[in-house]
Amino acid sequence: MSHSTADLRFFQPRSTIEHGHNRLHHWEQTGVACFVTFRLADSVPHELLYTWATERRSWLSRNPAPHTREQERAHDELFTAKIDAWLDQGTGSCALRDRAIRQVLTDTLSHGEGSRYETHAWVVMPNHVHLLFSPIAEHTIASIVRSWKGISARQANQLHGRTGEFWMKDYFDRLVRDADHFWRCARYIRRNPEKAKIAEDHFAVYEAPFVRECLDQVRIGGTPPPD
Repeated sequence: MSHSTADLRFFQPRSTIEHGHNRLHHWEQTGVACFVTFRLADSVPHELLYTWATERRSWLSRNPAPHTREQERAHDELFTAKIDAWLDQGTGSCALRDRAIRQVLTDTLSHGEGSRYETHAWVVMPNHVHLLFSPIAEHTIASIVRSWKGISARQANQLHGRTGEFWMKDYFDRLVRDADHFWRCARYIRRNPEKAKIAEDHFAVYEAPFVRECLDQVRIGGTPPPD
């Protein structure tokens, strides 16, 4: 278990990068902390998503990877923030408002803790999930996310006698560059329910002890988390 960001591995631009492709581009580096978002299948209208994806492909063709910090920030402002805003509007079935379905997912997220991955923070919102975690050893982001989604989808559909897609097929991910990036992700996770004005019984949040301690320290006026 990590006790500070000094225990974590961050993205190394000069090290080997594994590239994965679905409808979105995915990067992998062994053991590197990452920030991942996946969402329910009906959480964003298809016409909005199509326009978003078309504009993003055009931007990526003009700004090929690897990206500078400035390019990453520009991408987040243009594309990540837009998706997050749509998700926070609470469109779709918002099946994760259901306490029983949330419990299915949170149980799934804890299943491989300490063996396949280490979770640092996550929030389960009504129609999406944000996670900050580190894969362990040879386990990959793609395999971990696929397992979370597959197990939770089957159990959630069984719970209410449903069939069909539960999660959107793809997911959004970003390898964490450094401690500053890590804490920005952790703060985003903590603040997401309040920012989206979600009722207390419609979401779930987890923070590893060192994450919770550092964020609480900042909240009460202490020094910022270490870089």
